[in-house]
Amino acid sequence: MADSHKEFLVNEDEFELLSEMLMETEIMDDKALKYDISGRGGKDTLLFQLGLADDLQLVANYGDHHLVFPVQMEMGDFANFSMNLKSPKIYETGEKLRSWRLPADKTMRIVNEDGEELHYQIKDLSASGISLLIADDENKAFPEKLHNIYLQLPNRERLAISGSQIRRIDDQTVAYSLGKSTDDEVLASLAEYLFECHAEQHPEAHANRFK
Repeated sequence: MADSHKEFLVNEDEFELLSEMLMETEIMDDKALKYDISGRGGKDTLLFQLGLADDLQLVANYGDHHLVFPVQMEMGDFANFSMNLKSPKIYETGEKLRSWRLPADKTMRIVNEDGEELHYQIKDLSASGISLLIADDENKAFPEKLHNIYLQLPNRERLAISGSQIRRIDDQTVAYSLGKSTDDEVLASLAEYLFECHAEQHPEAHANRFK
């Protein structure tokens, strides 16, 4: 979620326009408000304003799955707006939201720049973190920071990742955060891969995805 919010000041004309937009709002079942964004005039102004937002998101809840889709508003020909969704960050609900983690398999590897496999094994992956396992009793040293290493996912290009330790899970496993130091495009590719895996493992949350 966004860490900060910007204040928007409106002039009298904008205030009058917003008032007219609110007058058009329909009351549904005396509880919910229905707002039609497919029209013109003031509604286009609202969509344009949404397009200027630093952090616009669409949130979907399916049982104990919480999906947060980044939204990008674009204006096309004839001032038509389109809303594009990027791959979501996926959370599990409970006492607090927790990033959904994909358990690793043998098709996922940590390699160096030359593609040579390193002695770290992947335990699980999330959109912003990775847990690494060292099973070798003679070499259990974990670096404080990850750099110059690559995440090799099945049938994908290698992703250059970097991160910092956040906690030691046990004697053989350490969790790292990737969000602050890994390139945004890499994180987007990781989120896309995790979204596809989540759809395979939890089809009930993606039942209408391809309809």
